[in-house]
Amino acid sequence: MILTIDIGNSNIDLAYFDDNKIISSYEFETKKFSTSYEYALMIEWTLKRERLQEREVSGVALSSVVPSLTSSFIEAITYLFGNPPFVVEPGIKTGISIETENPKEVGADLICNVVAIDEEYGECGIAIDFGTATTFSVIEKKKFLGVAIAPGVGTATFALFEKTAKLPQVDIRAPETSLGRNTISAIQAGIVYGFAGLVDGIIERQIKELKHKPVLVSTGGWAKRIVPHSKYLRDKIIDPFLTLKGLYYLYLKNL
Repeated sequence: MILTIDIGNSNIDLAYFDDNKIISSYEFETKKFSTSYEYALMIEWTLKRERLQEREVSGVALSSVVPSLTSSFIEAITYLFGNPPFVVEPGIKTGISIETENPKEVGADLICNVVAIDEEYGECGIAIDFGTATTFSVIEKKKFLGVAIAPGVGTATFALFEKTAKLPQVDIRAPETSLGRNTISAIQAGIVYGFAGLVDGIIERQIKELKHKPVLVSTGGWAKRIVPHSKYLRDKIIDPFLTLKGLYYLYLKNL
């Protein structure tokens, strides 16, 4: 049994892998001031839910874009399992060439995403991750060519509410028309259809710069809200576990 943990700015995702398959998964809110003891209790709770003993977990893989929590999780994992986790960081074996100007700057989640695409979807692809940021990571023939980063749906929406005096917080879902006839539907139209247009615009540019036709794989918490309104993305290629799958493959490459 392999435990994978992905620490994001908004959520912490965990999944247990057995024989290359996810047998269970969990999602928790990222709390940047929690202690290693609190995170150890969180992991221990998932073990109890799965009726697993610590000794049944043969390895733990960790990716993080929150540096302040990385050490806390390493400490928690070492305490629970007796060994530190495998961590996605510069110098590990990825099986791909990172073609950016400074490979050390590339986020662990982005590396996980393109590795998962390379392993499961084909030699050329774009990972569109709808998280705290919206990212567009491109891999072609085992080369990570680059990434575009835009604000996340929730991040941009929260900024809109925070910076305006009269606009209310609303449920972000697609209205019946882009012609908003009240404040709520106007905000919904701007966010949902606006982000769909942003996504399509970036994908269109990236496709033109590639030599091969890419597979487009969406992931992240906001994907189901935006993907149905994109002319390029499709519901059937939303992979909610893309990052965790990539983390699992990276673990295997570095055994």
